[in-house]
Amino acid sequence: MVAEQIDAPDPETLVSEAKAAFRDGALLSVQARCEVEYDGRTSGYLGPGDRLLVAKPDGTFLVHQPTGHKPVNWMPGGGTVSARVSDGEAVLLARRTNPTERVEARILDAHGLTRFDATDGATYEESGTEAEMHEYIESNPDVLEEGLRIVEHERESKYGFIDFFARDESGTPVVVEVKRIQATLNHFDQLQRYVSLYEERESSPQEGGVAAGNDEVRGMLVAPSASERVKRALRDNGLEFVGLSEFETDAKGATEAKLTDF
Repeated sequence: MVAEQIDAPDPETLVSEAKAAFRDGALLSVQARCEVEYDGRTSGYLGPGDRLLVAKPDGTFLVHQPTGHKPVNWMPGGGTVSARVSDGEAVLLARRTNPTERVEARILDAHGLTRFDATDGATYEESGTEAEMHEYIESNPDVLEEGLRIVEHERESKYGFIDFFARDESGTPVVVEVKRIQATLNHFDQLQRYVSLYEERESSPQEGGVAAGNDEVRGMLVAPSASERVKRALRDNGLEFVGLSEFETDAKGATEAKLTDF
């Protein structure tokens, strides 16, 4: 690991150091007052402000503001990042061709530059997986509802495997669908299909089944969190949401929610 830091580099020094970092496959970060332009599927402009610029060896380029964990502008890996002096100012340009996009940061005042020759071969290992959620619920059904009794784990149906078939304290059947990520409308639809199946089907009591036409089957969607739109859809259809916030994570190896989920 080699790290080099330069305070308040002038435009020529910044560009020279940036080019060397790009050539050598080093991680580059610049703390600067800058303005940013984006051209691609849309276009946009971000006025002057103090920001952290990060250029990675794989072509990833990030523009971070002082608050928040997400970049305000960014370019994913697979493209290129270059540096030049233009009108007496250092400019970092990230671009890719599929689709055609560019993010240009014009540095008005550079506060600092860091070059980091980093190596990292580790793989992220996430705890709190969906399998662990299943195990936790099966061992502690009261976390969903006091008196809930698990009848079967992973019950097969024509729509797929139902995570848990259970009965509440009064004996009413409960279909439980478990999700590791924030609950979405797709998850609501899935639970609704399972509940409808059990409201219509005829199965033997020995299987813990439900008599044909039973309209008292409860549906329960379990996840770390859910948007108000999803909770409302569940309520409007007589279904329930149970949040297990202890399994919430910001590690988005799990799928990020889409705009349509809110």
